[in-house]
Amino acid sequence: MQRNNHWKKLGRWAGAGVLGLTILLGHVYPLKAAEPVQVPFLSEWSISTLNEGEKYGIFPLAWYKDESFLQPIPADKFADLLKATEKKLDQLGLKKKAALSWSDNHVATREAVAVSLHKLLANYEWPAGKGADVTALAPLEYMRKHGLVKGTSAGLELDQPATVEQAAVMASRVVEFANDLAGGGAKGLLWKVTKGQNTLYLLGSIHMGTTDMYPMQKTIRDAYEASDDLWVEADILAGDMNYMLEKMIYSDGTTLQDHVSAATYSKLQKALASMKLPENAFDGYKPFAVGLSLVTVGYTGSPEEGELAMLTGIDRYFLAKAMLEQKPIHELEGIKLQADLLSGVPAEQQEKELNVILDSLLSGKEPAASYQVLQDMQTKWVQGDLEGMTQVLSVEGQFDAGGLNQRLVGERDKNMANKLAQLLEQEGEHTSFVVVGSAHYALKGMVLDQLKEKGYQVERLK
Repeated sequence: MQRNNHWKKLGRWAGAGVLGLTILLGHVYPLKAAEPVQVPFLSEWSISTLNEGEKYGIFPLAWYKDESFLQPIPADKFADLLKATEKKLDQLGLKKKAALSWSDNHVATREAVAVSLHKLLANYEWPAGKGADVTALAPLEYMRKHGLVKGTSAGLELDQPATVEQAAVMASRVVEFANDLAGGGAKGLLWKVTKGQNTLYLLGSIHMGTTDMYPMQKTIRDAYEASDDLWVEADILAGDMNYMLEKMIYSDGTTLQDHVSAATYSKLQKALASMKLPENAFDGYKPFAVGLSLVTVGYTGSPEEGELAMLTGIDRYFLAKAMLEQKPIHELEGIKLQADLLSGVPAEQQEKELNVILDSLLSGKEPAASYQVLQDMQTKWVQGDLEGMTQVLSVEGQFDAGGLNQRLVGERDKNMANKLAQLLEQEGEHTSFVVVGSAHYALKGMVLDQLKEKGYQVERLK
């Protein structure tokens, strides 16, 4: 039991959010280091929309990793896109009028894409409100009125074949529009803190996400849009990732085998063999980095699933959004502080914690339990279930147990709260959007309670 609990404590990094660790390791994970970065084939006009749409799960990420993304969409891909979009809208729980079928043998012009997506919208019974009567207007008129179809300098070009990109963009717009129309979207964990004319919107993050987290409900998106800047624990997209990498590896010519016992290294070889990974995959990495990488691999069943989990992490999403919109980004802690926090653990303790992970892996019982806890966290976030999230973090994660968890959460919250207080006390009028690991908000005695103790008004937004 103790062994499983310890694994779960390590798994809570996804909630505590040290450096968005699982996201970071997706970048520097040694098996991936030698692979070239594949730049997506995108048009500038589509990037902002697809930053949203790629999170919905309505098209594979592989679609825009080859030049065909900018070519006319084949009939089978168009049918797949419509089916996936319908499946996403079905999650709203609305009553449907009929069972639709999508043909995969017709040419997908821009008009055909727009009309088909309108047909999809018209098949649901929407709550009363603006845009609810989908059939009140002709399909193209309705789609244009609500910004779901947009033209170019040459007009709508309705008779032209739609590219994969154009179809994906229109479908992405429809998903967000439909969620807003139905009052849907992931609820998340959002608070508003005010002092005079200054406002903080505090959003708890899950660093490894799921498509169910997108789109987020309009309350969250509006809070972000109303903010002057974005604050995160550490900028994992534009920050100095080399510093963390330097802390993870041996730079003196030695390898892991020179720093751990023969028994520990032997266990690692067995674990790597069971995971079908090369036996020397982590030879250049320190024990804490090896452990974190193994935990990351354990969260997902395939590299593709891992890529999607990292892509849909909450803080990564807002960092990319802010970069695209040139919204200022600030760090509450920074990469250096968090890298030092992890690497500063004594070597003996690093090896001890690595052995806990290896024993769990070799037992055959883990990381299934850790993966289940991560899924529970994701579900509670989508539902906006604060009490449920607190229970998962405190009971399963045992963040109140001291030691490792105090390094990850407790010791850092005072500094975070003090920095947020400085934002609230600044002169003039300012609004900031702050994204940190959910544990820093959901657990008692952490950031929110410390802000309340300082006399600030804290309001949960739902």
